[in-house]
Amino acid sequence: MKTKRRITFLFLLFCLLPISFNLSGASADKDIYPLKSGAENGLEALTLPHISHRPIASVFVYGSEYPDLFLLGSTGNNRNLFLCKWIKNTPEGSPVFDKPVKIDTDFSPVGTMFQTEKGEIYGFWIDKRSVLCTVFDKETLTFSKINKISEIKTPANIRSIAAFQQENGSYDFIMELNGVFFPPKYKDQSPLTEEWRPYDEAGVSTQGRRYTYLYSMHVPDIRKNRVENIRQVSDTNKEVYFGMMQMSPIVLDGNKGLITGSRRGLFPYYEVGRTKLSKQKYIASEDGNILYHPSISPGVCAYGNKKSNFSDFIAGGEGAIYFYKFTGEYTQNGFPIFKEPQLVLQNNAVLYAGSLPSPAVYDWDGDGVEDLIVGNSEGFVLFFKNIGSNDEPRFIPRGRIQAGGKDIHVQAGYSGSVQGTQESRWGYVSPTVIDWTGNGLPDIILGDITGNYTIYINRGTKTNPELEIAHPLYCEGLELHGMWRSRAAAGVLNDKLALIIVDDEDYFHLYWKIDDYNVEDGGKLKLADGNFIRASAEPAGGTGRCKLDLFDFDRDGQLDLIIGTGRRSTIPNMKTGYPWAVLGRRTHGTPLFMKNVGKKGEIVFDHPKPFHHTSVGLVQPGGAHETGAVGTNLGGGKSSNLIVANESGRLFLLKGDNMRFMELEEAAKYKDKRNPFPVLE
Repeated sequence: MKTKRRITFLFLLFCLLPISFNLSGASADKDIYPLKSGAENGLEALTLPHISHRPIASVFVYGSEYPDLFLLGSTGNNRNLFLCKWIKNTPEGSPVFDKPVKIDTDFSPVGTMFQTEKGEIYGFWIDKRSVLCTVFDKETLTFSKINKISEIKTPANIRSIAAFQQENGSYDFIMELNGVFFPPKYKDQSPLTEEWRPYDEAGVSTQGRRYTYLYSMHVPDIRKNRVENIRQVSDTNKEVYFGMMQMSPIVLDGNKGLITGSRRGLFPYYEVGRTKLSKQKYIASEDGNILYHPSISPGVCAYGNKKSNFSDFIAGGEGAIYFYKFTGEYTQNGFPIFKEPQLVLQNNAVLYAGSLPSPAVYDWDGDGVEDLIVGNSEGFVLFFKNIGSNDEPRFIPRGRIQAGGKDIHVQAGYSGSVQGTQESRWGYVSPTVIDWTGNGLPDIILGDITGNYTIYINRGTKTNPELEIAHPLYCEGLELHGMWRSRAAAGVLNDKLALIIVDDEDYFHLYWKIDDYNVEDGGKLKLADGNFIRASAEPAGGTGRCKLDLFDFDRDGQLDLIIGTGRRSTIPNMKTGYPWAVLGRRTHGTPLFMKNVGKKGEIVFDHPKPFHHTSVGLVQPGGAHETGAVGTNLGGGKSSNLIVANESGRLFLLKGDNMRFMELEEAAKYKDKRNPFPVLE
């Protein structure tokens, strides 16, 4: 009977699966799966289907030599908890985990966890000025409530928390609270309004600055609503700018400590005394200087095996997750020294290109097959080598692309972001790969957070690219500047090398190459009806975010425009523009096609059209910030294909044979209805 029921269930499941098949029998929705790592065992960076990946705790769930890892995935207000099983360590000591398993909770999973010497796992979750105490069941992978410690009398709501168990079974909790606040110079401003002024007339930041600090409390029994000795334990109420993100107990050389993350990527460290914490120190690198995380807003948790006394740590925020190994040494001022970070890895992983990726396609290493070169919000440019073929590509991560012997790493700095100093460590880089100099080697033209366009000239060989350091592109002697977070399109139009950007008036603009570093103004681009092509619906931080690509998508011999957009793009105008005007304010970034309809030397384009995919309808890979998209012949087929990205770092190869263009009337049915790809990994 059991076998019969199982067969019936499988038959019904097969009938209900939302899979469509083409005449060859291949699944038409196969291409809406993220691209997988082609490395041995699918080894790639451990990530979640979220923009942010924050470690919550390392605990022994499966009885392995090393602990398993709980991660919090966050995209806006959408938060999910995941458990990753430890598999092995790399030769360098970085942990490798199995595929993350989502853990359903009926509470917001913002907090921490603690494992007792007996192996019991407790979770402590923040709810304003209360802490929900739970116990984790290893068999069912669920949390059960045991108590809620309510109305904790702290001066402000709790932002993050760390738990220390005492020998008698009681707990001391250290809590992060909002502290000193320096108000903004100008009140009631939003970075999406015309009145927004992130810097004053002297170039000084006008934004408010908030700091956090530390309190502690003693809880004799986590099953009872009783709290003792609530007090401030940090030296000041101005400890860390913006926030600590996540903090964790850590033991170094047998001494109890507390390590925290930060918005700027530093790792504050405190020695834990009986009644107070030490003065703030920092984690240092092997050169003796303060160590910075590769990306912004890392949270932390201690990590080590049963013998190591948890002397290492794992950190993650926006971007990949990293492992930090303690050297056992300290600087002269007592800062613990850690080795440079190593990627935390996952078996059978999808390719991960960092948050808000912007891809390009080019045969980077001259082996005859096209590769992926991808920029991201962290400010790095990544190389994914194609070890397959052009028709059946397989990609493996080959790390960051360098220029002048160092990783390309663009960051806004103090005044480089239109949204102010809070974004000083973002880069939002978008590479365009083209033989700009005409020497047969691929160069990179880079758009970024600042709105500037720079060129990295390749002085290497066909099989061994070597980029010079960045050099500005100039027009009429002034640095070429457009809207932030955008990608330039480059290609041959009318037998001349052309560059198209979103200009500083927020319109599509054509430039012609003069030499390696200079372009001449070719004027604003036009539609066939003679109107200019507008890019954005909102001012200030709502501008830009367009990813332009010149590619003959319809194979008629003329280069068309493929455009990746953000939610606030409104191409080509405020009445019939995509996605904002047609698809509404609640939509997602939407790749677009603009046909080149120019004749007799004209360069004009048709009204844009979004893509429809057989399996999902309107193509919106996922995310409101911005969506990278380029045309490609990778993947074969009778039609041109698309490489698109979602904001959580996944890349997709969409087959043109499974797509068509959408007209306005059909697209308008999706107004205010987001249509991201389902999570199928």
